Amino acid sequence: MQSGKRRRFVNFARIVALLSVILGSLALIISLSVLEGFDSMLKDTAIKFTSHISIRSYNSRNIYSYYIREKLPLIKEIKDYSFVIEREGLVRTKSFIEGVMIRSFDPQHDLTNLKNNIIEGTFNFSEKSAKDVIIGKGLARKLKVKSGDSVVLFAMKKEFSASGAIPELEKFRVSGIYETGMSQYDDIYLYIPYQTATDFLSMPSNQASSVDVMLYDVQTAPAVSGKIQNLLEYPYYCYTVFDLHRPIFTWIEYQKEPIPLVLGLISIVAVLNIITILLITVVEKTRSIGILRALGMTRKQILSLFVFQGTSIGLLGTLIGCGLGLTLCWLQLHFSLIKLDGSIYFLDTLPVKISVWHYVIVIGCSLLLSFLATLIPASIATKISPIRAIRFK
Repeated sequence: MQSGKRRRFVNFARIVALLSVILGSLALIISLSVLEGFDSMLKDTAIKFTSHISIRSYNSRNIYSYYIREKLPLIKEIKDYSFVIEREGLVRTKSFIEGVMIRSFDPQHDLTNLKNNIIEGTFNFSEKSAKDVIIGKGLARKLKVKSGDSVVLFAMKKEFSASGAIPELEKFRVSGIYETGMSQYDDIYLYIPYQTATDFLSMPSNQASSVDVMLYDVQTAPAVSGKIQNLLEYPYYCYTVFDLHRPIFTWIEYQKEPIPLVLGLISIVAVLNIITILLITVVEKTRSIGILRALGMTRKQILSLFVFQGTSIGLLGTLIGCGLGLTLCWLQLHFSLIKLDGSIYFLDTLPVKISVWHYVIVIGCSLLLSFLATLIPASIATKISPIRAIRFK
C-alpha cells in the first residue's frame, strides 16, 4: 500500500517536471517569436511605407524643385526621388469630421509602394487633376465610407488676408482605401493627385513642401542624409526613416532588455523541477540502486541511468513545448487570432515570426540545462553504499 502511494507520488512529480519543461519551452518560443515578429514587421512596414530620406526646409518654407533637380543626381546612392505637397486639414462626412494630413501622390512615382497596400477600390486616379482621394482603412472606418463615396476636404491657405486665414474646401470622391497595419498612417494620411494638390493647396508649380528620397540600400540612409545636407546646405535639412520612427525602434529595444532575465527564471524553474524529481527518485530507489551495485553495476552505469532519465524528461518536454509553440505561432501567422490596439502597439494584430534558429537555440539550451540538472542527483546516487542501501527502508 505504502509502495503504491510512493509510486503515484513519484509519477506525479515526474509529470510536474515534464509540464514545467513544456511550459518553459513554450514560453521561450512564443516570446522569441513575438519579439522577432514585432522587430521585423515594424521595421519592414515603417521602411516600406516611408521614404528612406525626407528633405524639408526650416520654418516650413517651400522647396524650389529646380534647385533639388540640379543637386540630387550628383549622389549615386539615390535610386529615385519625388516632390511632395502636403498640408494639415480636415475631412468631413455627414456624420463625422477628422483631422488629417493631406498629401500629394503621383502613381507614376509610387516610391512607398502604396499600390501594394490598396484593399478596396483602385490605385490610379481618374485623371491628373481629378477630385479623387485615397484614404486609410482606419480613417474610412471612422468616416463610415467606402470606395465611391464622397467626402469634403478642408485646408488652410498659407497666405493670410486682412480678414484672417482663408480655408480651401472641395468635394472629393474616395477612389481607393489602403491598409498598412499601422494606425499612425491608416488613421491620418490621405492622398490626392499631385496636380490637384497644387491647385487645391495653392502651391506654385515650381515648389513643393518636401522631397521623398529612396535609396538602393536603406541602411546607408544616415550616411547619405549627411551627404545631402552638405550638398544642399541651409535652409534645407534631412531626416531618415530611422529618425522618423525612432520611438518604434527604441520601444522594441526596451522590450528586448528584460527578456533574458524573465526567460532565465523560467529555465531555472524547469531545471529545479528536474533536479527535484531525480532526487525523489534517488530516495525512492535507494534499495534498488544498492541491489544493482551489489550485482556488479558500476558507478558510471548508475550515473548514465540518471542522466538518461533527466535528459529524456527535458527532451520530451522541450519537443512538446516547441511543437505547441510552433502550432500557436502558425495559427497566429495565418489567422491573426490575437488583435492589438494599433494606437498603442503600432500594429493591429500580434506579429510573430517563425525562425528555425529559435527552435535550435531553445532545444539546445534546454537539453544542456537538463543534462546539467541531472549531475547533482546522479552523483549522489553513485555515492550510495550498496550495503547501507539494501538496509534502507
